[in-house]
Amino acid sequence: MFKELTTWLCNPLVKARRKNWFFVPAIFLATVLPVILIAAFSYIRAHRDLNDSTLSRRQAIAYLAATALKGNFDRLLDIGISLATRVRFRQLISEGKWDEAVAILRSVPKDFPFIDYLFLSDVNGALMADTPELPDVRGKNFAFRGWYQGVSSKWKPHISEVYKRAAEPRLNVIAVAVPIKDEHQKILGILVLQVQLDTLFEWTKGIDVGQMGFAYFVDKNGQLAAHPAFSSQGGIVDYSKVPAVQKGLGGERGVEIALNPVEGEERVVAYEPVPGYGWAVIVEQPTSTAFAARDSNLRRILVSYGSISLLSAFLAYLIVRAFTGRRRVEEGLKASEEKFRAVAETANDGIVSADSNGNIIYFNNGAERMFGYSENDALGRPLTLLMPESFHDGHRHGLQRFLSTGEARVLGKTVELVGKRKDRTEFPLELSLAAWKNGTETFFTGILRDITDRKRVDEEVRKMNAELQAANKELEAFSYSVSHDLRAPLRAMDGFSRILADEHASQLTDEGQRFLRLVRQNAEQMGVLIDDLLAFSRLSRQPLRKQNVAPADLARQVLEELRREQDGRRVEIAIADLPQCEADPNLLKQVLANLLSNALKYTRKREAGRIEIGCEERNGETVYFVKDNGAGFDMRYAEKLFGVFQRLHRAEEYEGTGVGLAIVQRIIHRHGGRVWAEAETGKGATFYFTLFKEGNPDEP
Repeated sequence: MFKELTTWLCNPLVKARRKNWFFVPAIFLATVLPVILIAAFSYIRAHRDLNDSTLSRRQAIAYLAATALKGNFDRLLDIGISLATRVRFRQLISEGKWDEAVAILRSVPKDFPFIDYLFLSDVNGALMADTPELPDVRGKNFAFRGWYQGVSSKWKPHISEVYKRAAEPRLNVIAVAVPIKDEHQKILGILVLQVQLDTLFEWTKGIDVGQMGFAYFVDKNGQLAAHPAFSSQGGIVDYSKVPAVQKGLGGERGVEIALNPVEGEERVVAYEPVPGYGWAVIVEQPTSTAFAARDSNLRRILVSYGSISLLSAFLAYLIVRAFTGRRRVEEGLKASEEKFRAVAETANDGIVSADSNGNIIYFNNGAERMFGYSENDALGRPLTLLMPESFHDGHRHGLQRFLSTGEARVLGKTVELVGKRKDRTEFPLELSLAAWKNGTETFFTGILRDITDRKRVDEEVRKMNAELQAANKELEAFSYSVSHDLRAPLRAMDGFSRILADEHASQLTDEGQRFLRLVRQNAEQMGVLIDDLLAFSRLSRQPLRKQNVAPADLARQVLEELRREQDGRRVEIAIADLPQCEADPNLLKQVLANLLSNALKYTRKREAGRIEIGCEERNGETVYFVKDNGAGFDMRYAEKLFGVFQRLHRAEEYEGTGVGLAIVQRIIHRHGGRVWAEAETGKGATFYFTLFKEGNPDEP
């Protein structure tokens, strides 16, 4: 094209018109340059967006994997704590009956197949009993193991690093160590659950990273716990020198393109710490596969804009050629038409044109692939060839209405219809239709896209939503079971114990009467725990209904409802002028009720209690607080504060179930906010919370 243009510029006719020489480059600049600039801008933006999307997806996968691993670890700790707090089990340990105690746990490996082996040790780390029983391990001291050092440092449940166990077979395992305490919190021994690394490797199989991608776990020392390239029961591999591992173990989360020094390959690497356990999850995928979709899209963009640029150049060329005469204009239009045809024939979508009678006059390669007809089969035949029988009458009436009245219902719009292939199978398609004129004749051109895959994805999403609804129904059924099936034995216990107390108390010794009172008290406490647990579970299903609320008014309503807890006491309560906010009024009232109830409870032993409800501005956000001068607590244990059934004071001193603050945290998180506490033993406590920060979602 440019050779022809140069020849044209040099021919005698143009030389005779040199006074118009500036018009030629002006036409080219005005026509081609904007297209090139738009193409460059679109390519750069698409490259950035697709790159960010790819990296964000890997980061999201790493986050989900870390969350799943944390959930599994939480479950292991919950199992260990549940086993270690059995009343009969603790009693046997306190009496030194180790074999009888471990016999209670003999069915645990069968009930929980991922637990391979468990044993009991004394407070010094000596193994006292185990199941299944292994030779030559009883009496051995394992105080050098990480599980012992971890649990004995603060006498809290601990998940160890990876290690090879001493007994045969020498398996690679992690250990869950839970302190066994009596009712006075005295340490009686340690319950240890061993989990093979094969179990952790099975957990990684459920993580879909993409083609040639994989995820792996490392413990707090950087040792591999699960990696698809290494055997779970081979030598323990040290990955602590890998930069992504170092960052994940350091509490950082991110995604980057880096050269893995172990595999020696450039990869997209996402790293995520496992909160509360010091482990990390690493997700890797070769850049060649991670960015395959991006590169494919960019190539299509280049081809599309290259074609458009060529068309623009042709348009400018044709305008310039208009100065040379009609013949050259006609040749240029023909070349432009051929160029358009070339672009249309390479398009993935089907492009079909028809005349005013509804007969096909153009049928591109995309349409051939879509419908199964060749161009020769389709040309000259009516458009109804491509439609199911039920659409024929509507098509004919719509065509006649447009030609006679100009009224169109689908022109200029994108609509979903049904197409029919040559083999008579039907499929969903998307149609964009336009009308154009050539003289007095009207023609129609439609761009058609097969949306079978999109419909399939929509159906999968619908099924997933249905499964989610089914899961919610199962959760509701579980709540119903907890509410009714667990209450029945409690009511029986309470009723029979009341009969014993009323009618047979004289036949019981003082010690027997004391035991009977303990049974009734514990039954009542269990009922309160069930109520609180149900309230906690309902928070996840209860929808947020945000509206403009006045926290100060809610606080006054709560204090009025807690009036009985203030009777006979000297309590000074100050409510500041709290700003209004967007929140669910019922849930926010529940937050204030739990915090103020705690404040009244823990100031009970003060001669003069003081409670303050206020707010302050921190870093551009409103922070509400409830402050008291009560018992306070040791900040070393603040991390337990918002856990379910976690309490920092003995039940004999202050009643409660340990669910109230967990409910507070769940409500605040659902509003997109944060909650924390500051306190000092004997000097009171202050609970702070925010409701949202700009940019946060309603749901965490």
